[in-house]
Amino acid sequence: MKWFTSLMLKFRGKFSNSTTDKSFENLEKARKFYLANKYEEALVCLSTFSNSDAHPEAYKLKGDCLQRMDFHYNAIEDFDKAIETNPLEFSNYYSRAVSKKAILDFTGQIEDLHNAIYYYNKSAVLKRSVLRAFESDLLSAKMNIETLAKNASEITRTPTLEIKTHITESLHLIRKVKLKNVVLE
Repeated sequence: MKWFTSLMLKFRGKFSNSTTDKSFENLEKARKFYLANKYEEALVCLSTFSNSDAHPEAYKLKGDCLQRMDFHYNAIEDFDKAIETNPLEFSNYYSRAVSKKAILDFTGQIEDLHNAIYYYNKSAVLKRSVLRAFESDLLSAKMNIETLAKNASEITRTPTLEIKTHITESLHLIRKVKLKNVVLE
């Protein structure tokens, strides 16, 4: 009976490796298509991933492709999956914030920017350019919210005071991060 078990383990190992190799190959192809601005082709390569064997990078890349094609609701779904599989990666939150801004979900955008800043703060190397991008996006969101607040019909739908407080907290977090040892660019 041991011979059968060892044979099955060898067979399973070979089968798993070939599936993993194929998935990795498709991910690499998708990356190349994405860098060449061929988003549809990249999505075709990424469609071979099932939920069980999808790498967090596959969700992120698929979300990026969908975002570039202006399918922001679908992109948000893939960024959600990327965040589920790797909740400590700040770039997933930042990418989702970009799509939330596109669909005018300013509350979600600000929350994601805040999370991106928080997890970026935990990174080993911090760069001023990234912090400036966060700060710029927060200030842009603040202006968008103030513009919406001027429109009387939008005031009831947007909790502006809560959002502004969250923006202020996020900007304060950026200042704290800047005081850390930040790499000059």
